[in-house]
Amino acid sequence: MVDGGAATESVSTSSPRARHAPLLALAGMLRHYSVVIYAVTLSRLALLVVGLLTETYVRPVTTLDGALRFSPHHWLNIWGAWDTGWYVGLAKHGYQSLAGADGQANWAFFPAYPALAAGMSSVTGLSAFEAMLVISNLSFLAAMILVHRLACAEFDRKTADLAVILLCVAPGSYIFSAAYTESLFLLCLTGAFLLIRSRKWMAAGTVAAAAVLTRNLGVGLLLPYAWAATDRLFLGRAATGKPAPRPSELVGIVAGALPPMFALAAFMLYLRSRTGDALAFVHVQKAWGRSFGNPVSTLLDGAFHPDRVPDVNVISFVVAWLAIGVLVRLAFLRRPRLLILALFLTLVPLAGGIASFARYALVIFPLWLVLANALAARPRLAIAVISVFAMLNGFMMVAWTLVLKVTM
Repeated sequence: MVDGGAATESVSTSSPRARHAPLLALAGMLRHYSVVIYAVTLSRLALLVVGLLTETYVRPVTTLDGALRFSPHHWLNIWGAWDTGWYVGLAKHGYQSLAGADGQANWAFFPAYPALAAGMSSVTGLSAFEAMLVISNLSFLAAMILVHRLACAEFDRKTADLAVILLCVAPGSYIFSAAYTESLFLLCLTGAFLLIRSRKWMAAGTVAAAAVLTRNLGVGLLLPYAWAATDRLFLGRAATGKPAPRPSELVGIVAGALPPMFALAAFMLYLRSRTGDALAFVHVQKAWGRSFGNPVSTLLDGAFHPDRVPDVNVISFVVAWLAIGVLVRLAFLRRPRLLILALFLTLVPLAGGIASFARYALVIFPLWLVLANALAARPRLAIAVISVFAMLNGFMMVAWTLVLKVTM
């Protein structure tokens, strides 16, 4: 009888803890990612306030067009500009069969983001533009959680916190809440990289395919994938003496590399059926004045002849040189998977010209991890950099709201 009573008492005392286990787990997760939650929320609210103040007090004293292109609500409309129109058009009407009179066409834009928006719009009743804003902001929050996890794994908690804060306040980071692909692409990049790092080959390849369908630069994930696979098959075994991978793992390694290649091939086949040109997404770039060349000569030419850098590209030119500096530091940290991905995401866009590189640099997460790691041991400098970034981001948000070309 005593034993039975003891058993009953044990069940009764443990059951409340079991019942509250999910809540305790949630509370623990919220504490762990508190910096992410605060940084994302406060930075987005601050940018919204700047945008609304610009619409209310700055635009009326300018001659700039104030038409509400994407939403009847000012607080939503400020998150759409430039390429937003292309994405909304894709979500509503799909891909063109012929280019416009100026040679431009929506073939330059990959399908994942507008397709997700079209699906969400049909299910929820939101407009395509509103669906894009939901996708962008949810993707940004998820991406910051993954960036934090990756930074903790590669460096430490302080670096992780700083990396998230830097990305939230970086000049141009308003784009993560706009109807653009940056948030979704960053989410796919970090997700795939984490899966590569943990050698979950098929899952990594699937997420990499999503990255490819979001933006063509997603194919760069095959580089760290190949490095990780080579390390597992040859380099790591020689250094650690680990046993050879089983046949099932070999199949997984090969199979995991296929989805991103199939995704790109499928899009190219679709373009061929639609336009007659499988490389239409490449060839149409010339309509925007882009041509492929040597990124090194582009940077050196601008350094020696600053007058040749168009005013609209000055910010991107400065960011490009800063990115090169961070790449050099990354090279000394001996993290080859981060390095080869960062090199690809930096040099390939620069090969197409300097335009918009300030925006492209926002998703090169290895550079932000390295910058955060460098600042982690220098708290005063970190505070100064964060403050300067936040102010520049505010000024650029004003320009973005007014649809000035400097923020393209």
